[in-house]
Amino acid sequence: MLPNGIGQIRFQDTCAEANEFFQERKSVCVGDQARIILLEVSTEVPPSKVKGDRSKSVLFEGCRLAKSLQCLEIEKKWELVSHVWVEMLCYAANKCRWNHHAQQLTLGGELITHVWLLLAHFGITEQFQISKGHARAKLIVH
Repeated sequence: MLPNGIGQIRFQDTCAEANEFFQERKSVCVGDQARIILLEVSTEVPPSKVKGDRSKSVLFEGCRLAKSLQCLEIEKKWELVSHVWVEMLCYAANKCRWNHHAQQLTLGGELITHVWLLLAHFGITEQFQISKGHARAKLIVH
């Protein structure tokens, strides 16, 4: 439901790089095997230094992030991940056009559409803003 642009390009480049990465290793990796192989990737040199700005893939940035998350305690790790997911979900809901959300509602809606409706209800979407002087609700996610 998101608009085309750099996100679509990054997604396509990341899929292509992941396919190439696993084909080079001539192994069909599923689940834990793939995770272990990706965690073994050397991330000391940033991908931008290796490939420059040619690739828009985020595969190896993801490997770097996964390695840094491995150092955290389990509670802190899940707290951080949950905060990031909520932020990403709210961002994505706001970036999708209102008519796409309306179309999804005729089919029952997707999670992102229901989040968009909740944000609209609280007046914190880009499409619907509460004008000055009116009461605003504050959304606190725990």
